Amino acid sequence: MGEFAEKDKAVVLLFFLSFLSFVSQGGEEIRLLPKLDYRHSELQLLRQEITQNLQSFRREKKIKLRWWRYRLGKKDHFFQVMAKTMQNHDTLSSVNRLASLYDLQEGDEWLIPNMRGLALYGNRQELAQRYGLSPELIFPVPGKKDLYFVPGAFFDKTHKPYFQLATFLRPVAGVVSSPFGYRRDPFDARQRFHKGIDLSCQLGSPVVASESGEVIFAGWKSGYGLTVILRHAFDYETLYAHLKETKVRKGEKVRKGETIALCGSSGRSSGPHLHFEVRRRGAHQRPQLHL
Repeated sequence: MGEFAEKDKAVVLLFFLSFLSFVSQGGEEIRLLPKLDYRHSELQLLRQEITQNLQSFRREKKIKLRWWRYRLGKKDHFFQVMAKTMQNHDTLSSVNRLASLYDLQEGDEWLIPNMRGLALYGNRQELAQRYGLSPELIFPVPGKKDLYFVPGAFFDKTHKPYFQLATFLRPVAGVVSSPFGYRRDPFDARQRFHKGIDLSCQLGSPVVASESGEVIFAGWKSGYGLTVILRHAFDYETLYAHLKETKVRKGEKVRKGETIALCGSSGRSSGPHLHFEVRRRGAHQRPQLHL
């Protein structure tokens, strides 16, 4: 009996070790990428497979797709992961549904295919027709309903500036007085997450639309005071709070740089400033403002 028990333990151990190497998700086998070290065999294999798939797709429109999973470390950033895995930002951002280059944090788990392309919602047949590929080359993304990977596809030129948050204009002529992220709350001195940035401004100075869009809210919002929210392309929204006066109404279309409000100190505010947020699908992004 003891001999059989030891054998059983060995079987269980082997199964557990194999589980650590491969994870099945949504019917797709996902290989683990333990670290971004050029000397590591798993990273070498991923890079080799990407090179082979790019060549095969270019010559014959054929690939052997495999998925990898990587957990972000404390010092990881978007461009580092992109460079070491031989991927591009269109692939990484669309597959992992990232809102921007800054939409990452330690412990996040990213899916990485061994081919470059785009992950898009839709119907397999329609996507194949749109991109001139056979339906067999449109692959479901593991664990994502109705999300398909289209090899060789890439963002159009209008999408990239949004993803990089490079399209958003500074909405008021002021300096950043409180940054995005954790800070000491000015009212109770507790550490709280600041979902946007604060820009200093003179009372009554003009606030402009950071990007063209539609007004989806203009009115009083608890804590924010008088507020305007605009909806933009690709599911992005911008919020302008603590206003003195609004110049737009819900449903209006506004152009980038158009005055939409006057700077104020309404709501939970300690003085004249503009609280500005960038959101995508409800997730707050770190604003990267351009003059």
